[in-house]
Amino acid sequence: MRGRARKHVDRLVAHIDTMLPRVRQVIRQTRGRVLRGETRVPGKIVSLFEPWAQIIRKGKLHKPTEFGASVIVQEADGGIVTDVAVDEARADAPLLVPGVEHHIRLFGRAPRFVATDRGFYSGRGERRIIEMGVLRAVLPWPGYRSPKRVLYERQRWFRRGRAWRAGGEARISCLKHTFGMNRSRYRGRNGLDRSIRWAAIANNLVAMGRHQRPPPRVAREGGS
Repeated sequence: MRGRARKHVDRLVAHIDTMLPRVRQVIRQTRGRVLRGETRVPGKIVSLFEPWAQIIRKGKLHKPTEFGASVIVQEADGGIVTDVAVDEARADAPLLVPGVEHHIRLFGRAPRFVATDRGFYSGRGERRIIEMGVLRAVLPWPGYRSPKRVLYERQRWFRRGRAWRAGGEARISCLKHTFGMNRSRYRGRNGLDRSIRWAAIANNLVAMGRHQRPPPRVAREGGS
């Protein structure tokens, strides 16, 4: 067997070698779940073709459970996405300081204020970004808030920062439904990275075009 036929057979063999361990893992998971009630299995696979996919529970009534990957989006003023990446750790708080460091590398200075959802809060992280030069840290306290913290979060600048952060949900929705981040059309883990970056690039091109100054008006002379 030579030439193209040999290459085709080699591809099939490589595909079988890749899929067999995954199929065995899924069989073990199924037996454990059905026969022994096991719900947590090391190396759990939820997709044979995309083994990196994760189980995502966001508390949505219409979609209590989703499968895929969580994506972290970092946005600057003007609707520009400055960073986008798959959340490998599935924990937000450790990403706070690296996010500010990334902003400093891009713009040469710390942002005036940082606004996140409550999942990014940590006392150490809040103190650290203030030391780095952030003037206003809008990090909602998770869980019970002391009276002192309640007064702190009722300040006008804090409420304005939370409102600006809420507007970020519209940015995320636009990335998902307008620019295709909701479902990757590329295969594999590298394809996922490519898909979310193309969505960010498309968003930024539209945002920059929207904020361009209009051309100067030309005065017209009237005539009879």
